[in-house]
Amino acid sequence: MLIAWKDALRSISEPVLSTGYDEVTRFGEVITFRDPEIYSAAMLYRAAVSPLSLLPVTCGGSSRWILILALLTALMAPAPAVAGCASSDVDPDAPMALVLSGGGAKGAYEAGVAAVFVERGLPVRLVAGSSAGALNAAMIASGRADRLEALWRSVTREQVYSLRLPLFFAGFLPGWLTLFVLNETKALFDPAPLRELISASLDFEKIQASPIRLLVTATDLTRREKRVFDNRTVTVDVLMAASAVPGLFPPVEVDGAMLVDGGITGRAPVLEALEADASLGRAVVVMSYAPTERGAEPTTMRRALEEPRVNIQLLTPSAPLLLRPLDFDADAMARLLALGRADALACIEAWKRR
Repeated sequence: MLIAWKDALRSISEPVLSTGYDEVTRFGEVITFRDPEIYSAAMLYRAAVSPLSLLPVTCGGSSRWILILALLTALMAPAPAVAGCASSDVDPDAPMALVLSGGGAKGAYEAGVAAVFVERGLPVRLVAGSSAGALNAAMIASGRADRLEALWRSVTREQVYSLRLPLFFAGFLPGWLTLFVLNETKALFDPAPLRELISASLDFEKIQASPIRLLVTATDLTRREKRVFDNRTVTVDVLMAASAVPGLFPPVEVDGAMLVDGGITGRAPVLEALEADASLGRAVVVMSYAPTERGAEPTTMRRALEEPRVNIQLLTPSAPLLLRPLDFDADAMARLLALGRADALACIEAWKRR
């Protein structure tokens, strides 16, 4: 078991690494690790997501320079468009988990990645997701991965959400009446279109019988804790709750609890996937934000990196997605699908380099 470090890998997106064994280091400084195991874990992290790949690193005082380019040149030049997977010596046939983080319309990128993995026959044994990633995961578990791209190419904003009529007319009311309407409104959007889309896209009987294990996460609004659902317990309500961003969509009652978006308590359900199947050999965490984009940290990633049994790969977009979560633009989502496919193919090629 890798040694747990204090607040190590603090943020997926900030170029700061604190080990608890040395001083916090920043851009332009040499990073020193006193423990070889922590050094190895940092290398895994760096290869996957970190701008720290441009920094020299030492272990126990002995130099292990990994300087790719001169630091000054690297800081001035744009980052190369390279997908986040690293080479791996894990058997290609090792059982694999696919963890999807969601992000509204950005889910098109994840769909492109997932489609390639399934087409290439990768042994995906488990899929986990929150928010839009939950819908993608459910599509894969129901045996409809081949329809993922078609879904994301055709989906429109009106099929996902519409403004509630009282809010639409509230703008024409006197000020005090507008405040009254807003005070009585549970959410900005009507969830009916999304519910219809989910119901039409999934076969829950096939999900229950699927050989691919499904995990969907939502957040208990009252207890402020994560809820996990699987093939047997997932429903339309659960998937609605997993995507219910507070303020945008109303909470959904499931088994007496008011649930909202699973991304509130953890962007990517990494730890849940690892705990669900001890036979996994690889876990691919697909993020919907490129390293240069400011996205929320997957809160379980730090703990997941302490698991030595599973080769964990963090796949981030090789280029900024340049699409806001609520902008279901057909051309932009087609571009994201293509980028996801390209990054997935690059990921597979990287695994072949042992």
